[in-house]
Amino acid sequence: MFRFLTASFLGFLAGHLTNYSVILYAQDVWNQDALAGIGFGLCFGVPLFLGWFAGAWCDSHSPQILAQLAHVSFLIALGLLHLSSELDGISSVSLFLLGAFFVGVGWSILAPARMSLLGRLAGEKQKKMAVIFNVLVMLGFGSAPPILAFCKNIGSWKMVHLTGVLLFLIAMGLLIGIKTEGQGKTSSAWDRILRGVSYAKNHNLLKQTLLFSIVIYCSMGPVQVMMPRYAKGVLNLGEMERGFFLGALALALLIGGGTSLKLAKPFGYGKLILTSGFICGLGLLGIGISSHFWISIGLLFLSGFGAGASISLLVAILQSEVSPEYRGRLMSLYTITSQVVPAFAGLLSGLILVKVSIATAVISAGIILTLIVMMTTIRLKTLRNYTM
Repeated sequence: MFRFLTASFLGFLAGHLTNYSVILYAQDVWNQDALAGIGFGLCFGVPLFLGWFAGAWCDSHSPQILAQLAHVSFLIALGLLHLSSELDGISSVSLFLLGAFFVGVGWSILAPARMSLLGRLAGEKQKKMAVIFNVLVMLGFGSAPPILAFCKNIGSWKMVHLTGVLLFLIAMGLLIGIKTEGQGKTSSAWDRILRGVSYAKNHNLLKQTLLFSIVIYCSMGPVQVMMPRYAKGVLNLGEMERGFFLGALALALLIGGGTSLKLAKPFGYGKLILTSGFICGLGLLGIGISSHFWISIGLLFLSGFGAGASISLLVAILQSEVSPEYRGRLMSLYTITSQVVPAFAGLLSGLILVKVSIATAVISAGIILTLIVMMTTIRLKTLRNYTM
């Protein structure tokens, strides 16, 4: 289990390092927010189509093998992104977008494969291991910006890309020897997908958990696309300072995710999930209003804490409540949500930044997220009253 968790952390760290390299390269080198949004949309938009099949494959084939194939796709993406940085003009942009596409292919398979593999290895410790796994995922997400800034500071974009390649190769090595067998095919992939969707639709708790995951992941797009521009344009931070500002999310996500189970026992699992989502929205709204570094750090921490606690408990519910034969397909629905929603929100964020000021864009995102959380809190009664 230790090897699996270490490989998962390194793989997700490298994946988010690749995501940020797509966003920041477009913003810093080409000064194109729209292109950053399109690139981010490709990174997490491809799973909208491929992710459905990845879940069915995870149930019928070995998720360990699928995870390795996903790593290969990321390696191809990093190669293309490096080539893009060496060229100019339309060739550079084309390779950049193709690289972002291969990032999307990698995420389509890697996320459900990892979560399906976790379910098979965790045994009776599904809730605890799901939270630990998700904390490592969020640590990878939050640690990527300062590592990217450090790599750029001591080298160049080539150093960033080489670091991603090295991390993926280590993750691939750690997964060697972890053997899990698939459950075999009972019908076509499309038929299995439809049965998986039907299972989630008819399970009220799982359905509401997936619905609220859509809401909470709406915050990820603005955070990844707007926050780098906010740090540079409003707070006037340099390269390293901006990296550590964005990296403050890592600590917030870790504390939120790590304390979620203890907080949920007296507070109630469902109530804590919804309250944490509300805190996330308010924190994002406050960042848009603030122009002071330390206040913004505090609000980013507050928003990240809410997101971390909410997401960790959502994953714990899904892993512990799903029937084993549907685990891959249900987790693919979750990972499609966790990837497509931020991608769509990120694309909108990039387009909005072209039209309005950074502060106005962040405030709008915070208001919309907060209002959506308030409405869903009223409607999702089964999730709101859930306790483990």
